[in-house]
Amino acid sequence: MDLFNAIQDWVIAAGASPWALVATFVLCLVDGFFPPLPSESIVIALAALTVSSDGPHLAVLWAVAAAGAFVGDQIAYSIGQRIPIERVPFLNRGRGARAYARGGILLLTHGPVFIMAARFVPIGRIAVNMGAGAIGYPRLTFTVVDALSAMLWSAYSIAIGVSVAHILDGHPLLAMIIGIIGGVLIGALVSRVVTAVQRTFFPERYAAAERAAEEWARTHAHDTPEA
Repeated sequence: MDLFNAIQDWVIAAGASPWALVATFVLCLVDGFFPPLPSESIVIALAALTVSSDGPHLAVLWAVAAAGAFVGDQIAYSIGQRIPIERVPFLNRGRGARAYARGGILLLTHGPVFIMAARFVPIGRIAVNMGAGAIGYPRLTFTVVDALSAMLWSAYSIAIGVSVAHILDGHPLLAMIIGIIGGVLIGALVSRVVTAVQRTFFPERYAAAERAAEEWARTHAHDTPEA
């Protein structure tokens, strides 16, 4: 964490320098598959700096952060494709198997919403994106949803940073906490709305997804006792 704080301080000090954008892209990319590097704080802090004309152009920051997040998520998906789940004891029995099955069910029944909501949650997005690759979630669908998610996440982080600069007089850490909590709440709300819409207007499609999820759970989760 000390290393990350040092990197964060350097990026903020770089401000409007092109190197700050390069570092932002790299951090957003690595954050897609390496949890100790929450990139939200970097994007939020740089966005806050733009209010005092010390940061990069907002449109450029948005594009760079979104691109880095997208590439990082794609890497996480590819890593998930190569994980031999059947050889991971924790994910192949007991509580771990049940958790893996629940994740698979959510991806199969509410894949786009689940993927989009997870982008706003550090570590959670890594688990979901790797899980999507591990269960064979369609790559094309994942890529389209992920592109939209990355753009929304970048815009959301920038909006938080600009708002904090105006309302809270700085404080990137507080802004990051608010941004993460807000993202989780938004994701939960969207998930509930989409589920209600699916059940009301597309009952047959929703029922088919539920049956597919249950079948997937039966073949992938082994309800054996913990060792």
